[in-house]
Amino acid sequence: MKGNNSMILNPKEALEIVELVKTERRRLDLGMGSIGEKIFSVFRDNNIQLLYFALEPKHPNSLAAFYLEKHCSVTGIRSYYIAINSMVPLDLQIFNSCHEYYHHIDEIDENLHLRRFGDSDDLLINAKANRFAAEFLLPTETLSTYVKKHEIDSINKHVKKELLSIDERDSQSSYYKIGSTLNSHVFHKLNSITDKIGVEPEALNVILQNYDEGITTIDSTVKDLNIFNKK
Repeated sequence: MKGNNSMILNPKEALEIVELVKTERRRLDLGMGSIGEKIFSVFRDNNIQLLYFALEPKHPNSLAAFYLEKHCSVTGIRSYYIAINSMVPLDLQIFNSCHEYYHHIDEIDENLHLRRFGDSDDLLINAKANRFAAEFLLPTETLSTYVKKHEIDSINKHVKKELLSIDERDSQSSYYKIGSTLNSHVFHKLNSITDKIGVEPEALNVILQNYDEGITTIDSTVKDLNIFNKK
């Protein structure tokens, strides 16, 4: 697990993220339950197109995910995309997509954000995006109802360091065996690589619409479609 050198947000910063998550969940009418894989449907329902690419993470600079916002000066239409590397387990895809969603709603004017596997977690913007992703997927308020208070307090710095040293993908570890026992189907799905390549149908429609309206050339359209193995 990563995280031994992660920046810890101060109480004010952490509270701001918690309140942001509450506001966003209310806006999206999500309640306060866990989300999991349903997050992808949330994106689709809110005009964020999902792109999938398969890039084996062989080195730290390999791309994990990215957020892209485009504005067409001809039509005045804004388009929003979250791209996900499908060559990592599904649980990481879910987390990385939520990390990028933070960049969609934060106040920083950034039309493109790249997330790489080797990104430093000691940068404030990454620390905030990571805390947002964790909080958005399972709010602390909800988690507290599942875990008894003395169990939360028992996780001190020493225990935290020990937990972070566990290889969560090691099928022989106690963590993996417990997860497999509790809910085998869900656990193995979350720990499996999907190796998915493609684009949401609406995003393909945008590519074709841009060609129909004379915004892009036939050569440009063909190249765009080839990226997603479409003709």
